[in-house]
Amino acid sequence: MPKKSVAKKAQKKLKEMSQKLVSKKEQKALKKKAKDHLWMHAKSWEDMSKPDGIQIFTEADGTQITDIEGNSYFDIMAGLWLVNSGHGRQEIMDAVYEQMKQLSYVSGWSFATLPAIELATKLAEITPGSLNKIFFVNSGSDATDAATRMAKQYQFLAGFEKRYKIIGRRNSYHGSFSGAHSLTGSGFFARKYFEPMMPGIRHVPHPYCYRCQYELEYPSCDMLCAKAVEQEILFEDPETVAAVIGETIAGAPGVIPPPPEYWPMVRAICDKYGVLLIMDEVICGFGRTGKMFACEHFDVVPDIMAVAKGLSSGYLPIAATIAKEEVHDKFKGGWPETFQHGTTWGAHPVCCAAALANVNIIEREDLPKKAAKMGKYLMNALKQLESHPTVGDVRGKGLLAAIELVKDKKTKEGFGPDDKFNDVLNQNFADLGLLTRVRNYIAICPPLIVTKKEIDELVQTLDKAFTKTEKKLRIK
Repeated sequence: MPKKSVAKKAQKKLKEMSQKLVSKKEQKALKKKAKDHLWMHAKSWEDMSKPDGIQIFTEADGTQITDIEGNSYFDIMAGLWLVNSGHGRQEIMDAVYEQMKQLSYVSGWSFATLPAIELATKLAEITPGSLNKIFFVNSGSDATDAATRMAKQYQFLAGFEKRYKIIGRRNSYHGSFSGAHSLTGSGFFARKYFEPMMPGIRHVPHPYCYRCQYELEYPSCDMLCAKAVEQEILFEDPETVAAVIGETIAGAPGVIPPPPEYWPMVRAICDKYGVLLIMDEVICGFGRTGKMFACEHFDVVPDIMAVAKGLSSGYLPIAATIAKEEVHDKFKGGWPETFQHGTTWGAHPVCCAAALANVNIIEREDLPKKAAKMGKYLMNALKQLESHPTVGDVRGKGLLAAIELVKDKKTKEGFGPDDKFNDVLNQNFADLGLLTRVRNYIAICPPLIVTKKEIDELVQTLDKAFTKTEKKLRIK
C-alpha cells in the first residue's frame, strides 16, 4: 500500500515553500533568475522583459492554478490541452512515489518493466479495433515522428521501397521536432528559419469549414477537402506515398472539427491505394472530445495513432505511437525487420506508472461521458457570446472548444499583429481570473472534471472580458 503519509509530507513541504515565496523581494529575485537563465518556450525576449512578463506558478488543485503572488486562475486550457483528470490527483502522485521507490529507471531499449507492460495492456484494451501494439515515446512530437518512421519502414518491409512520401494538411499542427514541424501545415512556428524542411512531405487543404480554402459552403462543397487527398496521392503516384496524417480534430490550429463524412472518406481513399492512415490524437485522446478517442465519433480506425497529453494528464511526460496488429506483423523477424527507432526515456517506468494511474481514473470516473455531457452544456453556453462583434465562430466537440476572433464578421477578417485587441483581451482575461492564451482564437478545454457551476462562471467571465475589451477599443 502507498505510504500516503510520506507523499503528503512531501506535498506539504512544497506547499510551505510556495507559500513562503510571496515577498516582493523574493518574487523580484526569482523573476530576475528566470530572465537571466530560463529560456522559455515560444515566449519572446521582449515579452519576458516586461514588468509582468514572467508569471511563476506554484500550486494547483482541480481546475484552479495559483501563482507565486497568490493569484488563483481557472485553468481553462487544462495546462496545454492535457490536464484531463484535473490538478492535484493524489492517486497519481502515490503511484509515482511507489514506483520510484521500487525502480526509477531501466533502459526501454532492451528491457521491460511492470508499469510499461500493464500500461500497454490497458491501452490495447481501450483503443478501437486492432490498435494493440504500443510503442512508448516522450511527447506528441515524438509520437508523430515515430508514426511517420513506422509508416515508411512498414511500406519498405511490405515490398514498396519507393513509398516514402507523407501527405499532411494545411492548418495542421503535429509538433515542434524537425520531422513533426515538417508535417505541420500551419504557421505556428516559422518555417523560413528551418527550410528546407524534411523531404517528401506534401500538404492538402484542411477541412476548415469556417474558412474553406475552396470558398465553398458545407454540404454543397461535395467534400472537396477529402477528395483532395486522393488527387494528391494520384498526382504524386500511389507507389511513392507511405501515409496520410491528420489530427482527428485539429486543436492547436484553432479547434477545427471536420464534417462527419470526412474521415470515412479519407479512410476509404487510403485503403484504395494501400496508403497507411495516421491519426494524431495527441490533443483529442483520453476523453477530451466525449469519447475515449475522437476517431470513435467517426467510426474510423487508423492504421497508426499518436497519443500523448491526456495519457498522463501532464503529471509526467509520456506519449505513444499505437499500431494495428496488421501493421506490426510486418516488423516480425530479426534485426532487419525490427522498428529502427528508440529513445532513452521511452517506456520510462515512473512515467508509465503515472499514466496507468491516470487512465484508471479516467475509466473509473467515466470522464469521456462527463466530457460529452459537459461539452454540450459548454457549447450551448458559449453560443450566447455570438452576439459580440468580435466573436466570429464558436465550435468544438466535447470539452474541446474554441471561439474564433474576427475584426469583421461579414468578411471574417481576423485581427493582425498590429491590432491591440488580442493583447487587451488576454490581459482582461487574466485580470478576471482566467488562464488561457489569445491568438486568432481562444481555446476552451478545461479539465474533464469541470462542473456546470464552473462553466456558468467561465462563460459569464468571458462575456465580461469581451464587453470590457470591445468598449475600451470602441468596437461595435
